[in-house]
Amino acid sequence: MITWADLGSAALRAALPLAIWGSGAAAYAAAKRDGRALASSRWAALLVLVLVGLAIFAMEGALVTHDFSIQYVAQNNARETPLFFTVISLWAALEGSILLWTLILAGATAYVAWRGARELPRLSTVALAVLLGMVAFFCLLITTPAADPFVRIDPVADGSGPNPLLQNHPLMALHPPLLYLGYVLFSVPFAYAIASLILGEGGDRWLVATRRFALVSWGLLGVGIVAGSWWSYAVLGWGGYWAWDPVENAAIMPWLVATAYLHSVMVEEKRRLLRTWNLSLVIATFALTILGTFLTRSGVVNSVHAFTQSALGPMLLGYLVAIVVLSVGLLLWRMPRLADMGGIGAPLSREAVFLFQNVVFVAATLTVLLGTLYPLIAEAISGAQLSIGRPYFDRVEVPLALALLFLMGIGPQLPWHGASRATLERQFTTPVLAAAAAAVLAVMVGVGGAFPVLTYALAAFVAATVAQEFARGIRARRVLHGEAPADAFVSLIRRSGRRYGGYVVHLGIVVIAVAVATSQAGKIEVERTLRQGDVMRVGEYDIHFTGLRPVSEPQADKVLALLAASAPGATTDLRTVTASLVFYPNSTQAVGSPGVAPGPRDDIYTILAAYDAESFSWATIRVLVIPLVSWIWLGGAIVGIGAVIAALPPPRQRAVVAGPRRVPLSRHAAATTSQAVPTPPAARSREARSGDTSRPDVTRPDGVEP
Repeated sequence: MITWADLGSAALRAALPLAIWGSGAAAYAAAKRDGRALASSRWAALLVLVLVGLAIFAMEGALVTHDFSIQYVAQNNARETPLFFTVISLWAALEGSILLWTLILAGATAYVAWRGARELPRLSTVALAVLLGMVAFFCLLITTPAADPFVRIDPVADGSGPNPLLQNHPLMALHPPLLYLGYVLFSVPFAYAIASLILGEGGDRWLVATRRFALVSWGLLGVGIVAGSWWSYAVLGWGGYWAWDPVENAAIMPWLVATAYLHSVMVEEKRRLLRTWNLSLVIATFALTILGTFLTRSGVVNSVHAFTQSALGPMLLGYLVAIVVLSVGLLLWRMPRLADMGGIGAPLSREAVFLFQNVVFVAATLTVLLGTLYPLIAEAISGAQLSIGRPYFDRVEVPLALALLFLMGIGPQLPWHGASRATLERQFTTPVLAAAAAAVLAVMVGVGGAFPVLTYALAAFVAATVAQEFARGIRARRVLHGEAPADAFVSLIRRSGRRYGGYVVHLGIVVIAVAVATSQAGKIEVERTLRQGDVMRVGEYDIHFTGLRPVSEPQADKVLALLAASAPGATTDLRTVTASLVFYPNSTQAVGSPGVAPGPRDDIYTILAAYDAESFSWATIRVLVIPLVSWIWLGGAIVGIGAVIAALPPPRQRAVVAGPRRVPLSRHAAATTSQAVPTPPAARSREARSGDTSRPDVTRPDGVEP
């Protein structure tokens, strides 16, 4: 009888030689232009995906049927574990997470094999060889004892169950897969970048081919980071959502560099500039994803987010070193072919701002990298155990974040090449007034600290630029096409999703920035020991302690602290909240589960710190009132929506059969469109000499990118 372990193990061991064969066949096909070798590699990629998917099926079958003859199942599952958490225990530990990583990578590789090869045959074939090489490496990992998910043991009656922190919130089903998708899908832009370097192609074909992959990867990683912050906030019981933990840093670093890349590619597409920058940013992003994998799966860092010590560390470190050495070597080899076609325009031009933005993003990444790796390097060299905490990161990263917020507002408002004084006045008068009004309002309502006030001002500045761009696009479409405002808005999104999806992302970042500044500046915390019926005042709320209640469930035992929050003196409109301590059978100590009463204005966050275990007569309660913290999750959702809009393909343009027809325009319409009609080449050159190329080559008046 074939067991789940037999099925999964056989599938993975068959996938490894297939991946190696497919990588070699793709490389041969690219070198010799051999169609049969290319077909062989494509089928190999598809079969590898099927085999890894079969291994996933086997592992899920073992988890659901509680096959405790498999070590992974015995260590991360129990008969009392709810089915939902049993299924998602696939990524609850190191071996399962590597298996899921391999599945996502195999899926992306199969997509490139069957779709990419038709669009850019030779470039995609080399990229396919690179991707199959990566798949082979991860198949090697999960077929070695260090990360084999199907290691057999003598069967046990019951398993240990998942880590208690991984079975008390549904975001366990969302956060890890989003991070893995964000990490792994960036393998595709990296593979195409390496392929372009190998072939010596200096054009931007690889950018166009991978633009959507890069955007989807970036969006998934960003939403995954926000989901992880929400999970940390809701589960760990410390009242925060970001602690500059090494594993958190490992996730934010590739996201920062990928953000720089997504802006920088626009400069290459429009101006044929920053080619070396773009290749370097892609290589750095991918290398940082592997660094994050090494940090979380090698046991070198102590973190609630990291896996335990494993033998994968040296293999992952060697993989990272090989990637960096080969990528940088190829980049240096092809450097003469990557010369820019021209120079950066005036300082007040879009390309100049994007270049400066690249520098700030890289500076932010390097400072996080330094704070993350320095303690590890110091311990390896001298044996001294150091810790770099939140004060360092806040002191360095907050000013850089404010600089990026400012650049996010001015970049899209500046034209390519340069801007005249009239253009600057037209583009920035309203945003500057909005920023000044926000700063004055913040001071008037008693906001303390320079950084929060500056954050509100810059947030208003960016929000005004976004509103201004949407208003102009909608107005232009109403004039030119006679559309209603709602229809004009939808048309902008559909016809120029990349541009206006980016503006939606900017709005999401603004919401997050305001929420973070407010939640940090306005947090109130009080801790008291209460008896049943006692009331404690926290900020503008009275917190009523109604008692303790023990609860016994099949999965765990709980002690609940029943609380209610109200305005001072109020007896109705109570916000009930329950904090608890959870005792899992496989855990030696209680796991705190905070009680959160979310609201659009603030969250009431409660923690059961201690209690009378004999008579249940008293409890020590810590209560935090955190303003606007829920808006962080809303901002993350807005960022995700913007990324989806930007990634959607534009509708196909219908062929125009009839000749042009004259459309009568009012004097106002003529004034509106005169600055957005494409400029003849001679006039464009005159504008370039005069330093004002504000409107040409940006967008058409109806919001559609030319």
